[in-house]
Amino acid sequence: MKALHEKVNIVPILAKADSLTQAEVFRKKMKIREDIKQFGINVYQFPECDSDEDEDFKKQDQILKDSIPFAVIGSNVQVENKGRKFRGRIYPWGVVEVENPAHSDFLLLRNMLVRTHMQDLKDVTRETHYENYRAQCIQNMTQMVVQERKRSLREKHREGSEADIPLPLAVVDTEKERLIFEKDEELRRMQEVLERIQEQMQHSQRGGC
Repeated sequence: MKALHEKVNIVPILAKADSLTQAEVFRKKMKIREDIKQFGINVYQFPECDSDEDEDFKKQDQILKDSIPFAVIGSNVQVENKGRKFRGRIYPWGVVEVENPAHSDFLLLRNMLVRTHMQDLKDVTRETHYENYRAQCIQNMTQMVVQERKRSLREKHREGSEADIPLPLAVVDTEKERLIFEKDEELRRMQEVLERIQEQMQHSQRGGC
């Protein structure tokens, strides 16, 4: 998770929830939350409710936040019980339904991913994860060009140039270098924007619904 948390949105889940009692699910959820906090893993943060949102929406939003990690059950077959077909599992001691909120958080997870928070997930991917990746690429490219420039100048100096040749970090001799330095300036501006966005997100997370 730590290798991915700066690249993609992470939504933690607790799989095979039907193999655990409700008390065990609760304890495991608490343990996972503690580990996420302890190891500094950035999982997807639900946006805070606007002050003018209705109470039902605020209640549903809080249920989603309290459900992380989502305890889910998987099944690729439909079973029949008491004349009703559903996706689930049949055990000697009872029946487990994937889409039953009393058995699994699957409905909450599905609604969050494809209905209520799909656009916000896209926005975070574009505005945070992609921009961080793009900024890193530009930075790496700039460093490569500068290092190559330094190496070339050192070679010229060793070959017997009459005087030390200063590193023309502020001078652009080729079209490629000009574009790189322009990207470097764009990178600085973009990092400032990202810092402001992250500060706003942290401020909104500290607030309440």
